[in-house]
Amino acid sequence: MLIPSIDLLDGKAVQLEQGNPDRKIVEEEDVFGLLERFSLYGEVAIIDLDAALGRGSNKELIKQLVKKYPCRVGGGIRDYDIAREYLSAGAKKVILGTSCRADFVKKLPSSQLIFAIDAKGDDWVTHGWQSTDSIKVLDLIEEIQGNCAEFLYTQVQKEGMLGGIDEERVKSVVETSKIPVTVAGGITTLDDIKTINAIGANSQIGMSVYTGKLKLDEALMSCLDFEKAELIPTVVQDVETNQVLMLAYSNKESLTASIERKAGVYYSRSRDELWQKGLTSGNTQELVNIDYDCDGDTLLFKVKQQGNACHFERYSCFASQSPQFDLNRLNQVFEQRLQELDTGEAKSFSQKLFSDEALQIEKLNEECQELIEAQDNDEVRWEAADLIFFALVNAKAKGVAPAEIISELGARNAD
Repeated sequence: MLIPSIDLLDGKAVQLEQGNPDRKIVEEEDVFGLLERFSLYGEVAIIDLDAALGRGSNKELIKQLVKKYPCRVGGGIRDYDIAREYLSAGAKKVILGTSCRADFVKKLPSSQLIFAIDAKGDDWVTHGWQSTDSIKVLDLIEEIQGNCAEFLYTQVQKEGMLGGIDEERVKSVVETSKIPVTVAGGITTLDDIKTINAIGANSQIGMSVYTGKLKLDEALMSCLDFEKAELIPTVVQDVETNQVLMLAYSNKESLTASIERKAGVYYSRSRDELWQKGLTSGNTQELVNIDYDCDGDTLLFKVKQQGNACHFERYSCFASQSPQFDLNRLNQVFEQRLQELDTGEAKSFSQKLFSDEALQIEKLNEECQELIEAQDNDEVRWEAADLIFFALVNAKAKGVAPAEIISELGARNAD
């Protein structure tokens, strides 16, 4: 997996030579634009350099970013409250460095924790790379790997230097770890990425992309095995429902077109040509994210589907796949009702609720009491559904979507 990184300093995206804020190589102001571009390739790493250096924080900016696209967040996360705050805001994972052995870590869900292993040679360096711990990197990995979901391994002497990776040490770390490893620092060439990918690790790339040494589309291509077959099966998934929509085929040309157009472009085996989904039917696909399997011979496209995906005018080409009702779908209904309310269209009961806070409070009190008094299975189910519905309406009216509530619950879910 490719993990593009955005390092934040004073609210701007920067790249520093060996983490030194006085040696700024790159600076970009459009952080949201970068995130949108990077998110096509994978989960984006957002690193708060100000917090890491103890000179401020980009917390409010980061909390806006994690609502837009899947992100992992690191930099200066030294206590439970800030880690939980980022997870509650929607971060997929948080990255802990020096604090990875702290007691508060056990209160957090290990499935959402990445431990950053910063190394000089075989030594673990901490506190912004200023201190060297007595424990060696490989021993540290064996000690703490049961408490997190992933390691972020950085050879700090390579960071920001565009000098390539330390292959032997990277391989040792990956072989020692029983959980996934992401490698950062020094990744400069497609060969670096191929080496990392071949041993089952992820590549976190920053400086090489910002300076033009690496292009993300070429980095993606380097992880795919077009030598095994010119056409790679491409599973297409609805990003909003996670249902499988169709199976198509991609070659290098169609994949390049998909990236450039941010659309579902595939290779037609019957017509022997490229085709873009929806150009004639109107059932278009906006490409949101590209993933690939461990062998590099299958692609996964996550798309926003307009209309039906199947040429028989069905939601999916697979009969078992259909959009299920969930909180995401309920939020879409809420959005529609609020939009209709703004246009002055006839009010549904939901619209009346959204426009009347007193009615919301009345229904919450009423349904809460009815759930307390309910006894049999059917009655409890009915009243619980009522209470949850009215609670979600009240939250949505105050600007909090169901997905944000799920993130909050996830942040509380310590293993």
